[in-house]
Amino acid sequence: MSRRSAHKLRTTKILRNAAFELFLANGYDMTTTDQIAAKAGVSTRTFFRYFDSKDEVLFRGQRSWSETVSDLVKRQQADLTPMDAMCETLVKLATGVSRDALVRYERIVKSSVTLRGLSDMHHAENARRVAEALAARQGLAEPDDECTLMALVGLMLYRQAVEELRDGTRNSPIADLIREKFALLEAIYGKIVAGHAAG
Repeated sequence: MSRRSAHKLRTTKILRNAAFELFLANGYDMTTTDQIAAKAGVSTRTFFRYFDSKDEVLFRGQRSWSETVSDLVKRQQADLTPMDAMCETLVKLATGVSRDALVRYERIVKSSVTLRGLSDMHHAENARRVAEALAARQGLAEPDDECTLMALVGLMLYRQAVEELRDGTRNSPIADLIREKFALLEAIYGKIVAGHAAG
C-alpha cells in the first residue's frame, strides 16, 4: 500500500471513529459535520473530501456490503440452491462481526427518525441487489417474484441471527446462528410439503 493510500485509510478511520463517538454521546441529529471534523483534528473541508454527508459515515459500509453479497451470491457453486447460495455467502461475510460494533450501530440508528428511515431504505436496496444476483444465477434478465421473495426471506434470517448476537440472547458463533436460521426454514418448508402430500 502506498503512503498516500495508507494516509487516506487512516484519516477515514479517524473520521468514522470521531463521528461514532459524537453520535453515541449527543445523538445523530445533534451532531454536525463541523463537530466531527474538529474531534478528528481536521478541517470541515477535509471531512467532505472523504464523506459526502454525515449519514455516509454510517452507511457507506452497508453499500459496499450489499455489492459484495450480490457478487458472492453470483459466484457460489452452480449446484447450490438459491437459499444455500445466500446462506454460504452470508456466513462468509459475517465471520468476524463484532458484537460491540453491532450494539453501537443499533444505538446510533435508534437515536434518529431520519436514520431509521435511511436504514429501511438500505435494507430494501440490499434485498434488490440480492434478488438481482439470484436472477442472474438462473439466467434471468430481471428478478421475478420468486427471486424477490427469496432475497427478502434470506436477509430477514440473516438479520435475526445478527440481532441475537447483538442482543446477547445467544452465545453461538454468528456462522452457526445463520446456518441454524436457514436450516429451520428448510425444515418448516419440508413439513409443509409433506403435509400437502399427505393430504
